[in-house]
Amino acid sequence: MSNIIKQKLKHGIFSYYSNDKYIGKSLSEYGEWSEAEVNLLTKLLSVNENIIEVGSNIGTHTIPLAKHVSKGGLVYAIEPQYQNHKLLLKNIKDNELNNTKILKVAISSKEGKAYMNTFDENITSNYGDSKIFNFNFKNSESVHVKTLDQLFYDEVEEKKSIKLIKCDAQGQELNIILGSRKIIDMYKPYLYLENDDINTSKSLIEEIKRMGYVMFWHLPPLYNPNNFLQNTNNVFPKIMSCNMFCFHQSSKIKLNNLWKKLEITDSSDHPLKRNKKTY
Repeated sequence: MSNIIKQKLKHGIFSYYSNDKYIGKSLSEYGEWSEAEVNLLTKLLSVNENIIEVGSNIGTHTIPLAKHVSKGGLVYAIEPQYQNHKLLLKNIKDNELNNTKILKVAISSKEGKAYMNTFDENITSNYGDSKIFNFNFKNSESVHVKTLDQLFYDEVEEKKSIKLIKCDAQGQELNIILGSRKIIDMYKPYLYLENDDINTSKSLIEEIKRMGYVMFWHLPPLYNPNNFLQNTNNVFPKIMSCNMFCFHQSSKIKLNNLWKKLEITDSSDHPLKRNKKTY
């Protein structure tokens, strides 16, 4: 019996795991996933700009972002985990998008080989919680590892300008940034990064600051009261995503006073230290 459901939802047609306790659950209950992230990024991006998305999962953000930049822009969707990659391919095809390039490769600070956990599709799981490890183990798959600089700077003849690097990579964000120095220095893109690990947060913040960036916390709750399916039942009480929005100090961007209150000035501070519950 297949646990994959296919539905027409807010941003298009999606196939997803019915027993995915976060992304799948949100799609089923609300017809969308972390919509506040989509709203923020589409406000920042023009319709012809290019995006690198590390950790595309099944495409819940890839698809609305690709539709937004469909007047000449591209989304490079990177998803190494084979189960999520399989549904990402299907969702891109079903939505007839021709401005996405899907890459099955893990991203870190150096090239090599690693392993990722796989999921028993008959068991309820967090299918977004796939990580890379440097050792083989039961229920894992082998993946090739590269840096973003290799993929988008060293190995391409036509260097497309990158406006946004978005990362949701289960704790690999620091390594991803360390392997992206050339491309960040060249294009100074917006950075939108998951940062829910207290142990690596300080190093991540300080590295981005050294690159000349200004950083802000973005802490959207998983439940959106104005969700697509108009469901008033909050199945994710008190749970938020813990992300950072970063722009280079040379960028011409204006933020309102609310954003200024969220500016990251102390690399040792973290929302989890304030008893917040994150996804």
